[in-house]
Amino acid sequence: MRPAARAGFLFFGTMLLLPGCAADPFGAPPRVKTQGYRALVTLRMDGAPKAAFDIAVRGDLRRKGPEDGPALVLDLAARRAFRLEPAAKTARDVPFQEAVGELPGIPLAAGFDEKAEARRRNLSVYHREGDEVFAGHVCALWRFDDDPAVPGSPTTTYWVAADLDGLVLRLDRETTDADGKERKSTVALTNVRVGAAPLLFAAPEGWARSGR
Repeated sequence: MRPAARAGFLFFGTMLLLPGCAADPFGAPPRVKTQGYRALVTLRMDGAPKAAFDIAVRGDLRRKGPEDGPALVLDLAARRAFRLEPAAKTARDVPFQEAVGELPGIPLAAGFDEKAEARRRNLSVYHREGDEVFAGHVCALWRFDDDPAVPGSPTTTYWVAADLDGLVLRLDRETTDADGKERKSTVALTNVRVGAAPLLFAAPEGWARSGR
């Protein structure tokens, strides 16, 4: 065997033997739209932090809470939800509508479509505000006025990261109260890690299941 061929053979063989390597070491990288993601959600009001928690998303599955701690799990397709309680090793069913209300007010699925959002809001006018970098990702900013014909109408701006399959990384909601003071609330995803294992959305083997 020629030296160049031998070197290539040894390199390929070594790659296959490395821990954690897939059968195809040159395969496509994981994608948010297929393998999901994990992130830190932060809620702010007028710049002041109000809450922060971990979240995991994969398809129609949602998990609010850390990987190794108490968590709320939802299956949007099946309209089911349960809480994982590690101390008691129990998965307790909870009302689905109650659980949905605990999710952050931001689109959590990839593939944001500004045209679909405009239709949902029954709007024909909306704006591309440009591009900004947020949490290390270039985002397109799409702004929607509640009523474009009214000056000072409340607005919602979505920060959409193309490199994360159109995931909304940030949502800004701007309003004006009765005293004329401007208010701004922000929901943001940071520390986004592509990939969320299916086991994150299931009760561990051997745990007890309980009703509401």
